[in-house]
Amino acid sequence: MSDAKIILWQMRPLWGIPNPSPFCMKVETWLRMAGLPYEAREIEGPPRSRSGKVPYVERPDGSLLSDSSVIIETLGRERGVDLDRELDADQRAIGTLLQRTFEEDLYFIALYERWVDERNWPRIARDYFGHFPWALRTFVLPIVRRQIVASARGQGISRLPEGQRQAKARADVGAIAQVLGDKPFFFGTPSSYDAIAYAFLANALAAPIDSELTTELRSHANLVAFCERMKQAYFADWKG
Repeated sequence: MSDAKIILWQMRPLWGIPNPSPFCMKVETWLRMAGLPYEAREIEGPPRSRSGKVPYVERPDGSLLSDSSVIIETLGRERGVDLDRELDADQRAIGTLLQRTFEEDLYFIALYERWVDERNWPRIARDYFGHFPWALRTFVLPIVRRQIVASARGQGISRLPEGQRQAKARADVGAIAQVLGDKPFFFGTPSSYDAIAYAFLANALAAPIDSELTTELRSHANLVAFCERMKQAYFADWKG
């Protein structure tokens, strides 16, 4: 059973990276780091996951798992994989804080830039959804966008003046760069936190939009080099 292939359902590849969703890319990176056999498939309609979101995985018995962290935790337990086995308690604690920074702060800055900022939305709508049926783009996409715009306002990122959003992005990216320092990976040896970091950093670097987050990331050579290192280590064979 440990060699049975996992099906990863996600958005289609875009912008020269495996996925424009950092959460999808997080799971795929972890699967590659874990050495687990999988097949990435593109959703062509509403996700079948309980959450109604991507990514989700289909296990060999047909059961579905959703939520990127739940997927990694569950598959790691089932397949006997622990990428963090060499980390001590302090490193795991710092890793948890890094994960929160990526998934609960930087994520909403990127979400704002893509879904809320009117300068960027036409490009995002075309790239994300241009291949979907006309009816979905015409009737469903506006509803989805309204929901996401509302979530960005509810979280608070949309309520901030532009200068404060930019300051948050600079502070977060600067802190992440400081933690990485001159190490090849965030804790010296590859761990699940590198899968998270790579997914979010590479996503921001690749996005062809007007982005303060991208500009700030490009100013930190160690973060750019980290993304290239992860690409060569785990996605050298990927053809996008």
